[in-house]
Amino acid sequence: MATDSQCWHCGKALSPNKPNAVRRPQLATAVPDDSQPPPPPIQTILLYVGLTAVTLLILIATIRAIGKAPLFLVSGSTTPLVGWQPITDSELQFTLNLPEAWQTVELDRAPEAPGLRSSPPLQALGSLFDALVADTQLLLLGTADTAVFPSGAPVFVLVAQSQRLQRLRPDEITRYVQQQMPENVTLEATTRPADLAEANRGSLLFNIEQGEQVWRCLEQVVPGSSGIYLVVTCTSFAQFPRHQSDFDTILRSFQPLDS
Repeated sequence: MATDSQCWHCGKALSPNKPNAVRRPQLATAVPDDSQPPPPPIQTILLYVGLTAVTLLILIATIRAIGKAPLFLVSGSTTPLVGWQPITDSELQFTLNLPEAWQTVELDRAPEAPGLRSSPPLQALGSLFDALVADTQLLLLGTADTAVFPSGAPVFVLVAQSQRLQRLRPDEITRYVQQQMPENVTLEATTRPADLAEANRGSLLFNIEQGEQVWRCLEQVVPGSSGIYLVVTCTSFAQFPRHQSDFDTILRSFQPLDS
């Protein structure tokens, strides 16, 4: 120190005029740290950019798909009863409730569809549809039997669609059907639902004579965005009273899935 008179280490006297010049350690000069990782290569950057872009595209597509999802209106008639299940076609065009024991077949794509179309019940309804309007398409068959149309009288529902009938209101369709019924079809009654929510629908009760067999059918006319749906429930004339309550439930549950 400047005030020291002798060396602290060896005891030598110091000149008072020459204070001890203490060497102070010099600070080390900063050197670049080679331990810092190098910047990522351009390939890695492009990879992250690509993954981010793909993620955004998937997110946008998902949002658009959700926005275009069919509109399903929940009501008392569309809620399945105990022992029933909702059935929706693969194209998401419509839905309806059927008993769990029933089986369904999409008639526009199933391998067994040609054989079913030639069965007596569908032949009878096909002849009726051809007499009404030529562009009717059979979409879905639901049947209560363990095997589709075994020997005996089946109990079934058939969903068909026509674009040409879309030009008419449901009440005009029922009047048109009355005028175009073939000779083997007897129209028993036409009704309009009392429920205002279903005021755009119409129902027909009719019999179809096919040789010695008489089918009794309850049909509902339902407008949809892509055409008029014809939902027909049928069984033999003798069995109809036993299944009429189920037929009413099936027809009330039918709903087009409009996007």
